[in-house]
Amino acid sequence: MIRLGDAWVSLERREAFRQGTPVRLGSRAFDILQVLLASPNRLVTKDELFAAIWPDTVVEENNLQVHISALRKALELDRSMLETIPRRGYRLNLQHSTDQALLDIVQARIEPDCNHWKLLATVHVVDDEPAVRAALVRQLRSAGIAALSYESATAFLASCDFGKPGCLLLDVRLNEGSGFDLQDELARRQAPFPILFLTGFGTIDMSVRAMKAGAEGFLTKPVNEQQLFVAIRGAMELAQARHAECALRTCLHARYAELTEREQQIFERLLRGKLSKEIASELGLQEVTVKVHKKHVMTKLGTRTLVDLLLVGRTLGMLPDIHQQAQPA
Repeated sequence: MIRLGDAWVSLERREAFRQGTPVRLGSRAFDILQVLLASPNRLVTKDELFAAIWPDTVVEENNLQVHISALRKALELDRSMLETIPRRGYRLNLQHSTDQALLDIVQARIEPDCNHWKLLATVHVVDDEPAVRAALVRQLRSAGIAALSYESATAFLASCDFGKPGCLLLDVRLNEGSGFDLQDELARRQAPFPILFLTGFGTIDMSVRAMKAGAEGFLTKPVNEQQLFVAIRGAMELAQARHAECALRTCLHARYAELTEREQQIFERLLRGKLSKEIASELGLQEVTVKVHKKHVMTKLGTRTLVDLLLVGRTLGMLPDIHQQAQPA
């Protein structure tokens, strides 16, 4: 579910609710909303909307305006949220990150063979004190949490399976180097493991350094059990989300690599809102040939609609980043 002001929207079920009450949206209005949600905080041109909603069909501009107006009215979206950019298009301004929402949309809509990675995260305890390691692992396992322990950063790096979701309980001071050194190494490897630091003598400067480098928390020994489990739960959820995102991107990159050069050219133009006849003109092809290639693109990428293609393009990084602030009109 995605929140828009006081409304909640489920793209998978094509349902909308406002203050718990179902809202009726027309099919075209919902399709337009999907396209806008696929490109939050970015100007979506009229041509892009026409290409996604009415492919290869000539539609009057006022038709689009009617559906935008219906969306605003049904979901009570003010013009600052669903913004009209005069003579250009529309922008859906969302204040908060929609990374996970978009990830959920793509997972739900593409073919199921990319949708198998929702695994529980393992907690990796890295501490050079044997008694502390053993106590933490025992505490976590007693709560049904998978936990492994390591006496050093070297031991962790040598045996950890980075192909599975995981997070770290990491001591700041280790016999060999420091927890910050391991944090730097994981960042260099682009390992998507959230880190919770442990220390017996934490300082403000130390905690600030850890958080600036991307740590998810900074805990002081001995750790209060409730505080520990709250922090662990958050780190595990983040680890699972990061793993799912990495797995999804890997899957989609592999699918994209299966496209022929011509199919990639057509895919990139579809993402820019080009119509089949425009693509044919640009590439010197017959329009019917472009339509055949487009069908192959959608089959290979596991998508069913042009809206799905936009979501895949977003996930592959082939459209502007969702956090990129739109330029003034």
